[in-house]
Amino acid sequence: MNFAQIRSFHLVATLGTFARAAERLNATQPAVSARIAALERSLDLVLFDRSGHKVALTQDGRAFLQTAERLLQIEAQFLASSRSGKLTGTLRIGIADTIAISWFTDFLVELRTASPAVVVELRVGSSYRLREELITRQIDIAFLAGPLTEPEVQNELLCACPMVFVGAPQLGLHGRKLTLWDLEPHDIYTFERLTRPFQSLAGEINAIGAPLRLSPIGSLYTNILLVRKGLGVGLVPLCAVDEDIVEGRLKRLDLDFVIEDVRFAAAYLRGPESLVAEAVAEAASDFLKRTAKSASIKVIYEDSKI
Repeated sequence: MNFAQIRSFHLVATLGTFARAAERLNATQPAVSARIAALERSLDLVLFDRSGHKVALTQDGRAFLQTAERLLQIEAQFLASSRSGKLTGTLRIGIADTIAISWFTDFLVELRTASPAVVVELRVGSSYRLREELITRQIDIAFLAGPLTEPEVQNELLCACPMVFVGAPQLGLHGRKLTLWDLEPHDIYTFERLTRPFQSLAGEINAIGAPLRLSPIGSLYTNILLVRKGLGVGLVPLCAVDEDIVEGRLKRLDLDFVIEDVRFAAAYLRGPESLVAEAVAEAASDFLKRTAKSASIKVIYEDSKI
């Protein structure tokens, strides 16, 4: 029995298939099957029921899973202490685009300086897609709108970003009080349909019966580009456009409708291999507490881990 076999067993047990475990390990499916067969021989136990279309843990397999998690936790703690806190290996990070185009690049510079041996794989997308990728273990940690409520997820609360309406100066909408009805001639660009900002705004538009054109866009950066060109009004996080506002490319609009701040968290799955993700989440929280100075990013200080 060795840690490669134990890790392969744990991934098959948690991911549900040999194929997904092999992908996570960057190995072939026969190699993963061989490791688990060798583990079963060394333990003289049958760990998986392979009679159906999907593998399932046997009673002995469920019992051994707890032991495997303890062993992998011990291994991770030993490696962390032997490296003096420096991270190594590959870390798959998912980032909501609000974070990607605001503070994350500066944080990544610090992370790479502190742990140059770590290899970072980045995926940028909407928070609801990142949630699915985290739950299915396609990524190790997600910086997303949260916190997530799944019991297996650990959240490190990070910050809240106010949502604001903005428009290009040439639209002439700034400098006066507006209602949603004043936006009728313009497209309104915002997040995708399944997001809370879209649903909040759509609900208000339906409630007042305004014939507004609400356009969901899957890329925040594209949203901002369209608004800069004067093609419409944007409902966006302030932290994503504060430089545009300061430099005059966009104007903040004063509307009588306010959407609550979007809260962001670093989320990762609890488990024996979560030490690196936990360290990165805590480092991100510390980074924001040291660097976030403007009202566009409200740092969450209390009860940050849930």
